[in-house]
This record gives sequence, C-alpha cells and structure tokens, in this order.
Amino acid sequence: MLQGHNALFEDLFNSKWIQFATAEDAFPMDILERDAEYEVRVAVPGACKEDISVTLEKGNLHINASSKEVSKEDKFLLRGLKKFSYKRIIPNIAEYNIKSDTISSTYKDGILSIIMPKEEEEKPKTIEVSIE
Repeated sequence: MLQGHNALFEDLFNSKWIQFATAEDAFPMDILERDAEYEVRVAVPGACKEDISVTLEKGNLHINASSKEVSKEDKFLLRGLKKFSYKRIIPNIAEYNIKSDTISSTYKDGILSIIMPKEEEEKPKTIEVSIE
C-alpha cells in the first residue's frame, strides 16, 4: 500500500504540470491527460459566464475569472461570500504538443472546462530510395 502512495507522489512531483498546483490565492484547478487531449478543470463558483475569459496570447493560455460586486442596497445579516478576481497562466502551451487553434471551453455548474487537443505525433516516414 505504501509503495502505491510513493509512486503517486513521484508521479506528481515529476510531472511537467506541478508548477500549476493550486496556490492559496488562485482558484482550484485540475489538469487531466487523455490520449488525444488535455482537460483543464477550474472551480469558479459564483462567477457568471460573462466574468470568465480564456485567451491565448503569445503562446500562453490565460484564465481569468471574477465575481461581480453585490448591490450596495443589500442589507447583509451574514456575509461569507466575498468578491474575487483570479488569474492563472499556463505558459508556452506549444511545449505540451497542443493544437492551439482548436482549444475550446465550457462553463457548467461552477466548473470551467478547457479542452486542449493534442497534435498528432509525427510518425516515422519511410523514404523510398530510387536507383539511377
């Protein structure tokens, strides 16, 4: 059992994605790898679709989310939900073999899902040698 945990920690800390582990001042994020794509899942409860942006700029994927300010006319008896503004950047996504022109995103039930399809790996090509 302990051996399985050690392998899990080794995989985590040797992962090229470790730099994106959630920091205290950022929204929680998961990155999944599948055969044909990566999926980034970001928890942004309380944000409206209009307050979320995913942009690709100079090879970097920028994820921004914020909540709106509540009406000043509202009288709170208890206030635990705070206004937030988060930003994450996944730099140089070409390094991860991603087709940048086909990245897509959806937002449902407080979870932003960004699908980043992988480029097909270049297969070895046999070149026929002609004899003259």
